[in-house]
Amino acid sequence: MSTILIADDDPLMIRLLEFNLKRIKCKLIVCREGLGAEQLLKTERPDMAIIDVMLPGKSGLELIQFVRSEPKLASMPLIVVTGHGETQVHEELLAAGANRVFTKPFAPSLLQSAVQELLDQHA
Repeated sequence: MSTILIADDDPLMIRLLEFNLKRIKCKLIVCREGLGAEQLLKTERPDMAIIDVMLPGKSGLELIQFVRSEPKLASMPLIVVTGHGETQVHEELLAAGANRVFTKPFAPSLLQSAVQELLDQHA
């Protein structure tokens, strides 16, 4: 069973992600702020992370940069969710190392497909 870290401060988004990811039989770790998410990435070493861009403590962009700079985490698939739909924001997140970027609101089925695809590629 794959382990996924969800780093998001929105309780409704967390519930949506939990509901949809449990359907594909994933163990979930949830953190509502960036510094705690960084610590969990170090200690738990999940198989994937889904990160909101706007987090208290440390931004999603900073978390992407952290993951990509850590040798033991660098290949971890990262999905970023954001309320910013601008192409420039998406390009910046992808250039920083995100594997996929989803603009809120998004179709849960698309997220499920992306999670499954990235986990299969990373296995």
